[in-house]
Amino acid sequence: MGIFGTLIIVAILVYLFRNSFTGRNLETKEDRYNAARNKRLEELDNLLDKINRHGIDSLTDYERKRLDELSGKK
Repeated sequence: MGIFGTLIIVAILVYLFRNSFTGRNLETKEDRYNAARNKRLEELDNLLDKINRHGIDSLTDYERKRLDELSGKK
């Protein structure tokens, strides 16, 4: 195969796996959107659980504002 054949194969492999070498994250826009959406839903669930356990009056002003934002009221 020779030295040039080996160099060509190495160059092809480096090109194919370049993202692994550079440390780039292969996360897509959709992955980031879904992660943010899941985080919002989890935060909303936690607020609703707190209301269920202790009542609406147990929420702080920030939590009430956040509840309005997450539920789409503002």
